[in-house]
Amino acid sequence: MGSNFARLNGAALTSACLAYLGGGAIAAGGAGMLGGIIVIVGGGAVLGIGVGAGVGGAVGAVGVLGKKNTIIQSAKLLTSVREIFLNDEHDVEFSNTVYEQYLQNITDIEKGLVELRLKKDVAKGKEKKEIAEMIKRAEESVEAMKIARESMFKYNSSFAEGLETQEKE
Repeated sequence: MGSNFARLNGAALTSACLAYLGGGAIAAGGAGMLGGIIVIVGGGAVLGIGVGAGVGGAVGAVGVLGKKNTIIQSAKLLTSVREIFLNDEHDVEFSNTVYEQYLQNITDIEKGLVELRLKKDVAKGKEKKEIAEMIKRAEESVEAMKIARESMFKYNSSFAEGLETQEKE
């Protein structure tokens, strides 16, 4: 890695390092900068990265994580967005990309919950109880994610507004 980035500094170096950690650029089949962030903050399950099972996988991931761990992972993600991408790098565009991915994962989880509710309706006995518990944990987690989503939106919009004000002055 060293010689590849020897001439880079500042935001370019940060971006290159994050993409490297994320398995390379998205165009080259890697997860790009977002993947690198996930490696650093450990929020892969909250963002749905690495779940690999689509909508059902997203529900399963937050169901396994539970509300407390979803809050912890979301807090790590929010801190990264605020401190690294906005305050350090002033990269509103990338922060908005993270926000949009987070929204998509909330939507995927909610779609998965509809599927689980339908499955629960026809299940019996122990399976029905297990599905009900998974639904409960996923619902609690998605509510926590919605609170984090609101904070991330506020960070992004406030920072963008501040940059616009600075540019006008």
